[in-house]
Amino acid sequence: MSIYFQIFITLLSLLNPILALSQYLNMTNGMSKEAKRSIAIVCGISVFGILGGFLFLGSYIMEGLSIHEYSLRLGGGIILLILGIKIILGDNAAHDRGGIDKPFEVKNVKAMGVSPLALPMIVGPASMVLVIVYSQDAPNLLSRLIILFILALLGVVIAVTFILADYIAKAVGEVGIVVITKIMGLVVTAIAFEMIIAGLQTVMPMILKGSS
Repeated sequence: MSIYFQIFITLLSLLNPILALSQYLNMTNGMSKEAKRSIAIVCGISVFGILGGFLFLGSYIMEGLSIHEYSLRLGGGIILLILGIKIILGDNAAHDRGGIDKPFEVKNVKAMGVSPLALPMIVGPASMVLVIVYSQDAPNLLSRLIILFILALLGVVIAVTFILADYIAKAVGEVGIVVITKIMGLVVTAIAFEMIIAGLQTVMPMILKGSS
């Protein structure tokens, strides 16, 4: 169970809905409570659907592109390391997501929960890669179903976070958001080193064997 708890904390730190609170509040400024709630729920469902798809289809994508597991760990670890360092140093805009620099219009308000909120503000390349790595480590269908449950739980947490965005922003404040973000950045950086080390442990014997 400790492994699955680590998966939950790692993905929560990487998705980090707290960091997107200010952007969400700006996006939904002037909207009714019902509209805001709908956007938050759609966002949570979208995050679950996107990551769930990579959980079950990621291995086929790797096979189709002839990508080895150690390559995914090393590449994903480097991406996570860069993101974690940028988060810690204060470059929040680079946190595995796209910013909203220009006004935009959508015919369907709920569509905002899918894009740009869920993708790319919450879900980005690093989280997709991490889920594929977890799918590779899952020994059986039961393990993947447990991870799928964790993704569903994350979707609920994200939706609730945005539903309570106004209250959280007032309670935590800008300083609190910065502190939480830095802590999550530190967690992401630590996980990045774990992935890089795991990838090197696999590839180094192959390199040494090939050079001998």
